[in-house]
Amino acid sequence: MREPSPAGRPDPEAGARLWRGSLAQRLRLVSGLVLFAFAATHFANHALGLVGLDTMMDVARWRTAVTRSLPGSLILGLALLAHVAFSLVRLAERRTLRMPAWEAMQTLLGFAIPFLLVPHVLGTRIANLVDGTRTNYAYVIVRIWPDGMGFQTALLLVVWLHGCLGLHAWLRLSPLYRRMAPLLAVPAFGLPAAAIAGIVTQGRLMERDLILARRFDAPDLGARWQVPPLDSTVAAWGDTVTGAVYAAVALALGIVLVRAAASLRARRFGVAYVGGPSVRSLEGPTLLEISRANRVPHVSVCGGRGRCSTCRVLVVSGEENLSAPGAQEAAALRAIGAPANVRLACQARPAGDVAVIRILDPRRSESAGEHLTNTDVAGIEREVAILFIDIRGFTPLSERKLPFDVVFILNRFFEAAGREIEAAGGWIGGYAGDGLLALFTHPDGIGPACRSAFLAAAEVDRAVAELNRQLAAELPAALRMAMGLHAGPLVLGRLGYGASRGMSVIGPAVNLASRLESLAKAADMQLVASEEAATRAGLALDGMRVETVAVRGVAAPLPVIYAPRAGDLAGRLRRSAPV
Repeated sequence: MREPSPAGRPDPEAGARLWRGSLAQRLRLVSGLVLFAFAATHFANHALGLVGLDTMMDVARWRTAVTRSLPGSLILGLALLAHVAFSLVRLAERRTLRMPAWEAMQTLLGFAIPFLLVPHVLGTRIANLVDGTRTNYAYVIVRIWPDGMGFQTALLLVVWLHGCLGLHAWLRLSPLYRRMAPLLAVPAFGLPAAAIAGIVTQGRLMERDLILARRFDAPDLGARWQVPPLDSTVAAWGDTVTGAVYAAVALALGIVLVRAAASLRARRFGVAYVGGPSVRSLEGPTLLEISRANRVPHVSVCGGRGRCSTCRVLVVSGEENLSAPGAQEAAALRAIGAPANVRLACQARPAGDVAVIRILDPRRSESAGEHLTNTDVAGIEREVAILFIDIRGFTPLSERKLPFDVVFILNRFFEAAGREIEAAGGWIGGYAGDGLLALFTHPDGIGPACRSAFLAAAEVDRAVAELNRQLAAELPAALRMAMGLHAGPLVLGRLGYGASRGMSVIGPAVNLASRLESLAKAADMQLVASEEAATRAGLALDGMRVETVAVRGVAAPLPVIYAPRAGDLAGRLRRSAPV
């Protein structure tokens, strides 16, 4: 059973979505995170130059005790080699060099890093290993100030910008990150600025000390800035390592160019975009690569890494000409409950004629990132809590009333229920006769959304009880409700035409919530909810009726909870809320 997600915290499944991908993608991601953590702590150490050289060196001793230990050196070395290797392989596997601007910038910055980094590593870590040189901050500042500051500043900014672009491209799938992004901008801009300022401060102090030492014949003042020359053997390695990096990048680019040349004579087939152009392509590239190569707009928030599913397409014809879904693609499609004819464009490789519909509208002016927050689009994935509410036994009542009276009663019911749903943060997704569909999302994830749905159900129970009291003279019997509540990943968007377009959801979880509402009627209960939604909301289940039932349209039996009165659940939510 899934543990409840406390209110106010992101749902764990949103985080799990960040780790989707092949083993190679995950290793590349982990290696990048290791390197970014090293760079961030290294730059923070630079920033302590604003305090003093002794503080810089004291903190550096603690930091290098970890990074220059045998385990630390192995982890950093392997992370660097793995990140570069996976990046080169990814470049070599490309069928086109067309890509979004942010990805092109990150790629170019990434391949610039080795050329800037090699001299720095040779002059510090390698020199320390070869001849035991104490490569502390005094050593580094003498070597780079002032002539080498431009080179070192470029290295710092390129490393930091490459890492930040990669982190942003990865984390923007997370609602928590999108909410915190304005706050994270402070360290994103402040840390490199402080790091440069720290080095500049100490460089100027070094100049002052050396000038004073010469002027007043005080060798002790300049003693700390005396640095031995770099070993000639170590210096000679620079050209060799740099040449190897050039050769590796040239090899990867050569593979791309050879493939491009071979494609000129390869058999071609058609890819038709419904509502868009038809293009010709050769076998090998993914649908997303075909879109990019032919300048066909195609949304892809994660950059084609198979994590976000925003590039998915509905296959209209030629499904048999697409490669079979791999484990990574199958997991992503399963997570959103996609039907069999929906594929991820970044994973599916056509080998013959195919026609597809891009599910997310690429013709809108907003950026791909805005598709994650703007609900007025063709559709985005969201974790949604769904509450179905239906009046029980309304048909006999309507047969005994004039049409005007029926409309009056229904509107009073919808008003009472809708007011409480909106107060709890939800909205009405649709009406069907004497029932309605309420939807709940929350910036902090599905846990708080489920909590809001249960609170709304409790308040609707109280509101309808008050409505029954007010309409007692008009009703032959009190209005009774049946409610079904569930949550899960759905496609959220505005459906309909023109002014009639309303926010709604599509997916298996909607059907399941409807089935639970029918189950509530059959069991003579006011509310039946999935145990999954209850635990996510933090609902205390002790003493409640919990059963595992077979639900029509669901393969596996489903644990559900029964509540004779939804109003009784509010107290359980209060007791289970985090402090």
